[in-house]
Amino acid sequence: MRSKQKTDRRHITIREVAKAAGASVATISAALNNSDYVSAEMRARIQDAIKQLKYRPNDLARGLRLQKTHSIAIIVPDLSNNFYVDVVRGAKDYSASANYTILIGDSRESWEEERNYLDSFHRRRVDGVVRVPAMDAVGKKAKPILGSIPVVYADRYPTVRDSSVGRVGVDNSLAADNATRYLLSLGHRSIGIISGDTSSGTSADRLKGFLHALGSAKIRADRSMIHTGHNDMESGHQHAMQLLTRSRRPTAIFCTNNMMALGALAAIQEIGLTCPQEISLLGFDDFYWSTLLRPRLTVVRQPAREVGMIAARMLIDHVEGRPSGATPVLLPTQLIVRDSCSPPKQSNS
Repeated sequence: MRSKQKTDRRHITIREVAKAAGASVATISAALNNSDYVSAEMRARIQDAIKQLKYRPNDLARGLRLQKTHSIAIIVPDLSNNFYVDVVRGAKDYSASANYTILIGDSRESWEEERNYLDSFHRRRVDGVVRVPAMDAVGKKAKPILGSIPVVYADRYPTVRDSSVGRVGVDNSLAADNATRYLLSLGHRSIGIISGDTSSGTSADRLKGFLHALGSAKIRADRSMIHTGHNDMESGHQHAMQLLTRSRRPTAIFCTNNMMALGALAAIQEIGLTCPQEISLLGFDDFYWSTLLRPRLTVVRQPAREVGMIAARMLIDHVEGRPSGATPVLLPTQLIVRDSCSPPKQSNS
């Protein structure tokens, strides 16, 4: 019995597959590498032999031979944020459909962590990297660490020149402009904003869109109402408390990140204000449990899963020598109107 188990567990070789299929080793190798010259009939015989023998190709050896590992990596700044979970899922789904495995890194908004992951990806010889830079890494280049390994930027992008295959995201300036115009259409004229660190191109563009909407309405921006946070709940809570405890507080707050919007909502409830009757709140990024909050949050929804899928497709197309089209790819956003915004009260004293 032991000897049968031992035989069952041994590694089946490509020569055994060739013998079972009645083909040469070269033909088996060509079929595994999707060569066009292998006929459909022969390919079917080879697949039957592989299935019967339970043959598993040695991907590492094959990768070294072809100078490819059929693996890519993605690094995001915060896997506790549902937006980045969806980006990763999109990249993973597309990679699987293209027969690529994917490695995942969570930098936790730290350049040190991100650099360690990039170094690890380089050592593992991944074919490419989808990179969402950490907040303190926007000025850091990936090329000195990754060398010739191609990079696609998703969502955020660096403010310094760093070679890449392309970029996928949304028009952040237009999205923030539209969101601010919605608040203006409700009658708000005193609007506070909690933005991410403007050293990030994404955050800078959202602030730019906010200011553009105010300017179009001929409203002079009150710089004391512009706060810069760190894209987390604690930061949103802290800056919302500062805005809400002013002698003249704003009638609405726009948070350019979903986690900061959650922190701002907590601050509103802690102070004892009613939302939206006394203060309106608008966030950026939707999340699946946002409708469970009271009030249900009005948000700018980004197509997070599509961002991940397109980034992976762009990267794999490049790896396999296919043209990937124009870049950057900017996907449309959607304003999801729920319950957290309403016209302001006449008096806000």
